[in-house]
Amino acid sequence: MTMKLTLPTQQPFSLAQAITFIQRFAPIKADYVVTPTSVTAAVVREGRGHWFTLRDDRPEGGPGEVTLELSPRAPASVARLAARFVGAHEDVRAFYAAAEGDPPMRALVQELHGLHHVRFLTLEEIAVYCVMMQRTPIARAAAMKRRFVAQFGRPVLTADGTLLRAMPEFDELTQLDGDAIGAAIGHGPKGRSIAKVVAGVAALGEDFLTTAPYADAREALLAIPGIGPFSAGAILLRGLGRMDELPTFTQFDEAAGRIYGPAYDARAIERRYQREIGYWAYYVKTGAARRARTVDTV
Repeated sequence: MTMKLTLPTQQPFSLAQAITFIQRFAPIKADYVVTPTSVTAAVVREGRGHWFTLRDDRPEGGPGEVTLELSPRAPASVARLAARFVGAHEDVRAFYAAAEGDPPMRALVQELHGLHHVRFLTLEEIAVYCVMMQRTPIARAAAMKRRFVAQFGRPVLTADGTLLRAMPEFDELTQLDGDAIGAAIGHGPKGRSIAKVVAGVAALGEDFLTTAPYADAREALLAIPGIGPFSAGAILLRGLGRMDELPTFTQFDEAAGRIYGPAYDARAIERRYQREIGYWAYYVKTGAARRARTVDTV
């Protein structure tokens, strides 16, 4: 029997905004069953495949309670993962307060109100994908990820019989051969690099990467063959939700230019947002993509 419970959320929170992000974010959207009011995902935890569904059945979605349904015998770690996936417990109020004095961002907050940080579902997933996305268009990298999961993912049947495939845990991923990965994704060098990166990230562990000072975590990642500044930043920001720092503003220049104009002041932005700078970057990239009617690329 499945378990249903109310997922606590830090207000303001909108599952509808999270679903819109998922539907527009090429690297993950094919992994889930998405409706206008729900998202169902598969994950491997403690050696077994499980599924969960986040649902808001009210018309138009909006802020408030979210129902979390879990597959039978799912461990508590799956519920925690589901909450982290959509940033349910993150407090955006300080970010919103800082945006009040920043007219371009204030307007963006109104457009995206209640959007919390939707991240890659697991550290394993971003460890694999951070290599695929290196110097590669997002559509092609997303296609590589789909091929990887089709070949190596754990099959999971949802409550309605839909087959999803879940990214394996590190214990399984570290046993994969780089050449086999390369054959699956159609790119030999990236396959071999993925094998090295997965082993290195697994050795560091999620606890260290989540709790160590940002600079220490970033330096440890950069010491892994196959990880550069962009990939390290993606693991910390988009995988682990470390919103307190950015590795560089350079990757946000184009999006920030669309929101603020080409002469935006990066130092002033840093002074204003401080430890909320990750949320600033998330909203800038998401908002710029939607205004340009392109896929979200954060």
